[in-house]
Amino acid sequence: MKIVSLSLPAALLVCTLASPAAAEGKKVTITSCPYPGVEFSCLMIKDKDGTVYNITGANPKPMPNDVVIILTGTVTQKLSICLQGIVLDDIKWQRTKMRCPQ
Repeated sequence: MKIVSLSLPAALLVCTLASPAAAEGKKVTITSCPYPGVEFSCLMIKDKDGTVYNITGANPKPMPNDVVIILTGTVTQKLSICLQGIVLDDIKWQRTKMRCPQ
């Protein structure tokens, strides 16, 4: 049996290529709670189908685990230091009155 060793960047590339992703340029609208990513300063949001989106580029940034937000963004194929989620660009969001579950 042959053992293959991959470097971390190569392993990440394989994982990225193997995971299903929304089409680049597609507009998505998500109503959910933003939450902190695994890396410092990263911000994520999960769609109702379980897809995780990286919304770290949102400006201003929504407060994590505060209230549900309605967010729209454009899917990209960008890589991020967050190593998590599909990166969104052109992010716009608004607060709702619904609190995030604690």
